[in-house]
Amino acid sequence: MELNGWTVVPGLVDTHAHMDREGLKYLSPSLARCRSIADVQALIRAQVARRPPGEWIVTMPLGAPPFYLDQAGSLREERWPTRADLDAAAPRHPVYIRGIWGYWNRPPVYSVANSAALARAGVDRHTVAPSGVEILKDASGEPTGVFVEHNLIQVLEFTLMRAAPRFTPEQRLRALRDSQRRYASRGVTAIYEGHGIAPEVLGVYRESHARGELRLRCTLTLSPTWHAEEAPRALADVTAWAGGRGLGDDRLRVAGLCLAFGGDPEVARILHESQPYTGWAGFVESANTPAQYAEQARLAARLGLRVNTLVTRCLPEVLDAWEVVAAKTPIRDLRWTLVHLHVATPAQLARIKRLGAMATTNPISYLWRSGATEAAKLGDQVNDMIPHASLARHRIPFGLATDNKPANPWLAFAAAVERRDMASGKVLGARERLSRRQALRALTVGGAWLTGSEGDRGVLVPGYAADLAVLDRDPLSAPIDELTDFTARLTMVGGEIVHEADA
Repeated sequence: MELNGWTVVPGLVDTHAHMDREGLKYLSPSLARCRSIADVQALIRAQVARRPPGEWIVTMPLGAPPFYLDQAGSLREERWPTRADLDAAAPRHPVYIRGIWGYWNRPPVYSVANSAALARAGVDRHTVAPSGVEILKDASGEPTGVFVEHNLIQVLEFTLMRAAPRFTPEQRLRALRDSQRRYASRGVTAIYEGHGIAPEVLGVYRESHARGELRLRCTLTLSPTWHAEEAPRALADVTAWAGGRGLGDDRLRVAGLCLAFGGDPEVARILHESQPYTGWAGFVESANTPAQYAEQARLAARLGLRVNTLVTRCLPEVLDAWEVVAAKTPIRDLRWTLVHLHVATPAQLARIKRLGAMATTNPISYLWRSGATEAAKLGDQVNDMIPHASLARHRIPFGLATDNKPANPWLAFAAAVERRDMASGKVLGARERLSRRQALRALTVGGAWLTGSEGDRGVLVPGYAADLAVLDRDPLSAPIDELTDFTARLTMVGGEIVHEADA
């Protein structure tokens, strides 16, 4: 193909992608354009016309993706629809408006069910809500149909609304095909899932690979399905196939696990009991005390397992635990990874360097979407927030991630380069800005290190894999605003075209 002055870059690696989740967003009707309860009713009536009585109608949440910042406020009435509103549109169909996945924004999370859905679910005035969930009621004590959940990881669809339709294996397969198409259109050729993959979703990846439908390179880590007291046996079993570089090939590989520090024990109990289904998450939520975490980390190191831990709010405690482990069993060669590295002081960065650990960051959520809020909490420590430039200066391998919020690595690129809050436009910690070249390196070379493929991917040189993206503008010089929503002209994985834009 003639490039005609276009730019070729190494294939991008999304180092915390939740790629399986992207296609799921397009399975249900969207309410994003609804500006009134009448609009919601009209959309539901259109669904009623296509479905026999009694069939469920499940929609996406109210509000505008990807962050759903002003959900009820986006409606003219500035309130949530109620069961009565939904009953007027669908008296003979159970209707359920899903709540957001909590990490798309933050709790509280609102969901709405009509009378038929409440009846199917067995929810009435006497129903006792699980921890962190409210059933809103009217003056007579009857449920209004509105649920409010305050848990960061939602449990409603695993408890009160477990009767609502769930993602089926075939839907997940179809969604994964769509997800890959959407990621490849941005120039992504590989993903790393350090948050862990549940058996339910791992099975979908394996089936996709067996069908020859896995177009991108996928390196996955395991989401623990066991309780802390079962760890000695479970970790030994897992090591047989997920230890070291793990098991798989250059298209699908499973290695290591995501080990949780802290967490809500009651939420974890509910979600563990709900296995194999995981809903939006795709992982199994766990909760470990500091002692339980330390013991599992010690066992993992001894067995040669790679550990990934989300450290958004617990970096000091996790570093303490890792240093105790490393004093007896070096972890430098195991590629232990700090996921969602959020705030790190110079002293903590030095500790990370000594441990030989890696990191992934989420600049879209914590610099762009919520940057001003996060900076206000930190005060004078704002330069320690996602310290990209310092990571590069310390030569700590790190990758940029989208966390599927949204699935756009160029937005992550722009957030790392500009460090500008979405709402206020304020620059946050300017000295930690990355140059464009450094940001591109984090999306390519950094991603190659995270996936253990730095020896044959991440750069465009003879002998390396032909994982690349062709762009119609140069990300090192084009206006930054042009980069936040553009797509690749062509994306290749191993020399195979996985995306080609229309001429």
